[in-house]
Amino acid sequence: MVSPLSTRLPGDQGFSGALRQARLAEAAHFEAVLDIRDAQTLRLQVLKDELAPDLLANVDAAAFVDLALVPGDPPRLWIDLITSVVMAPDPRTYRLVQDGPAGRQTLLETPNRAEMIGTIKQHIAHRLISREREKTAAAPPKPVVMGYSTGALILAWLSGFSIGALALFVAGILISRLTG
Repeated sequence: MVSPLSTRLPGDQGFSGALRQARLAEAAHFEAVLDIRDAQTLRLQVLKDELAPDLLANVDAAAFVDLALVPGDPPRLWIDLITSVVMAPDPRTYRLVQDGPAGRQTLLETPNRAEMIGTIKQHIAHRLISREREKTAAAPPKPVVMGYSTGALILAWLSGFSIGALALFVAGILISRLTG
């Protein structure tokens, strides 16, 4: 009868060795994933740093744009509340996406950072124009009231004078009845 230990090959450590190899492979995989995520985050940070001076110099754009880099899987650079940039489908390709009622829409996918910057600036400019148009359409101009008209002032004076004269007349009648 052959013992199970005698069937091992030289250098073979059995299940514990296989388990150790699997753990090392898993650790290498997670390290590679973290390296990719770090590379994506760095690329998005460079994109943010190049966009920030131009966008934040404009008062309207600065009030509208967030430029928030959110780490995660995948990391995301938020441009505004519904538009963001992710590195997809590979770690070297910028993808500009916009969330809407119909779902997520890809606006541009390119490995060229300069092209992405230009597209983001154009997108924000169009969004600002659309926002201004909505504001002007939503709020009709209010009529300017400068003061009261002359006729209204005369009517108010006459009403006050008449009520005062009537009050004096009633007071005189009451006083005469009480004294007499």
